Amino acid sequence: MEAVILPVCLFAAGMLGYVLSLKKQMRHMTEELTRSRQMSYNKQLGIQLFDKDLNELAKEINRNLDFQAECKRKARRQEEAVKRAVSDIAHDLRTPLTVVKGNLQLMDREGTLGEKERGYLRICENKTDELKGMADAFFELSLLESDVAEPELEAVEITKLLFQMVLEQEGLIQEHQLTPRLDIPEKTILIRGNRQLLERMFYNLFHNTLKYAESTFAIQLKRVGQVCEVTFSNPIADSSTIDTTHIFDRAYKADMSRHRQGAGLGLYIVKLLAQKQGAAAEAAVKAGELCITIKLPLFSVT
Repeated sequence: MEAVILPVCLFAAGMLGYVLSLKKQMRHMTEELTRSRQMSYNKQLGIQLFDKDLNELAKEINRNLDFQAECKRKARRQEEAVKRAVSDIAHDLRTPLTVVKGNLQLMDREGTLGEKERGYLRICENKTDELKGMADAFFELSLLESDVAEPELEAVEITKLLFQMVLEQEGLIQEHQLTPRLDIPEKTILIRGNRQLLERMFYNLFHNTLKYAESTFAIQLKRVGQVCEVTFSNPIADSSTIDTTHIFDRAYKADMSRHRQGAGLGLYIVKLLAQKQGAAAEAAVKAGELCITIKLPLFSVT
């Protein structure tokens, strides 16, 4: 009896060791695959088992990882090619559009056109401005997405920056017959950001507000803990046409704006500019108004 029990025990011990080794290798495979999914980790699986079928499975997984890595490289190359094409097209469009606009203005100054012709001229000028605005937006977007360098962040007096922007845009505000509602404290508030990027971000926010505001708009600045919140808001006719969860997506256009011209890039660019400075962009509909809020970190001396 003992002669039978001993081999059985040895076989059971061997099988137990094999199963434990197999489970350890399977856990290792799971960890490697998880890293590959979460962190674009392209290291192949290293596994050697006694089971031929499991070894073939590991080899097939490795071949699949190689295929996925190659697909990622091709996708990145194609994405970069599209970005370069968009940048080149936008750059090439800007110069002729500027020339066209200049020639239209010269025709207007000559004073030889009748009232009907001058009306047609105004339409051409407006359409030229719209096209140039779209070309500028695509060009700015291509620059932002291709620039991987970290911007230099410093202390910026946000109160002064906002007041200066409003004063510079006074002509456009009057032209659109808008009444601004400003809630900006006079005391100095320092935030941590890049002045150039902040100016571009607020310029995009202002012109997005200007595009859809009917009679009034508001700019509010307030401090909440260690964050400074800047909110641009304007009344909207129908809040059901605004999807605040996707409003910062590339080329997002609400139903209310389908009759408007534009590429729908303004708020997407705002989000990119905010992220480059460690800030956040949020949107909400409150009391019949669309509110776009930028949350900027306050400047602190370390």
